[in-house]
Amino acid sequence: MKFFIVTLLSVFFVHGAQAKPLELIDLAGRKVTVETPVSRFGLSEGRYIATLSLLRENNPVEGLVGMMSPLKWTHPVLEQKLFSKFPKAKNIPVFGTKGADSVSAEKIIDLRPEVIILGLGDHGPNSKAKELIDQLEAAGIKIIFIDFRQNPLKNTLPSLKILGQLFGAEERAQAYIDFYQDRMDTIRTRLENVIDKPKVFLQVHAGRRECCWGMADGMLGPFVEYAGGNNIADKIAPGPTALHTHEFLLLENPDVWIATASGTIPEFESGALPVTTGAGVTAQIAEESLTRYLTTSEFQAMDAIRNGRAHSFWHNFYNSPLNIVVLEALAKWIHPTLFKDIDPQQTLNTLYNRFMPVEIDGTYFATYRHDKL
Repeated sequence: MKFFIVTLLSVFFVHGAQAKPLELIDLAGRKVTVETPVSRFGLSEGRYIATLSLLRENNPVEGLVGMMSPLKWTHPVLEQKLFSKFPKAKNIPVFGTKGADSVSAEKIIDLRPEVIILGLGDHGPNSKAKELIDQLEAAGIKIIFIDFRQNPLKNTLPSLKILGQLFGAEERAQAYIDFYQDRMDTIRTRLENVIDKPKVFLQVHAGRRECCWGMADGMLGPFVEYAGGNNIADKIAPGPTALHTHEFLLLENPDVWIATASGTIPEFESGALPVTTGAGVTAQIAEESLTRYLTTSEFQAMDAIRNGRAHSFWHNFYNSPLNIVVLEALAKWIHPTLFKDIDPQQTLNTLYNRFMPVEIDGTYFATYRHDKL
């Protein structure tokens, strides 16, 4: 019996020695000390599983005890692939729906996470949810804020670094950070002496929302300026998104029109308007859905459409460290000659091959073919 007890104590101390306290400053500017690597954690949105997949290819969801929303709401094909490879992922509890109001502290506390990872300003509880934060902290749950949504140009890489530290994946996080930074530096360097900045309109959820919601000062809006464009929505509606009229677009007459595409294959097949890209989508569907949406007279009067400089990309690159491929696509579409050797689809393929535990399929970018009308 004595030997048994000593053995148990030895095992306890060996495992205890593996954990170490980490003090970090999260993206809300909060100083947090947490034992790492984290073994039980929760997420505000299921979409963050895609990010964890970049850092934890052997099992992205290991230790995930609950999340506000399932991955299928934004990445249904990825969810099915992960379910196939990691069957236990099917049983992860969901403690809310699509909004912060659906989440209660009691639901989270019952799951006993050591840490809960929240977005600085995403669809789940954010840094302003003081009552929830206070209740969770009183229960001994550490809260870490990350951000790929509010200010991705500034916060994507620091957020990845934090996640790498939390899960003992520092080397893998740094490898992704180096890859990302190299792509950013290439774009910045090539644009250093560029004076001409084409006018660009970046439209959100084309065909799903009324025309025309534009991204400006926030989310992916600042990517337009970084990629050498002049975001026409920014000067009249400084904020993440705002509704603009067809008349505004006709008056400003952008040189380049770009849309985020959130349509699904069933919607496309039914004749619905949402522009479609993503996993399982063929190049033909992506192109035809974009053409279908742009056939109205209002769009056809715009130079960007008549000159074949209208494009779309998968909406869910937003709020994700995969947003680097959007930056490359914008640079190529805004300055096609300067970035003719850049291929965002190839960059995406490389990222999947190097970092993701599943293979990529589908079409994530499309260009309007005015000659096919």
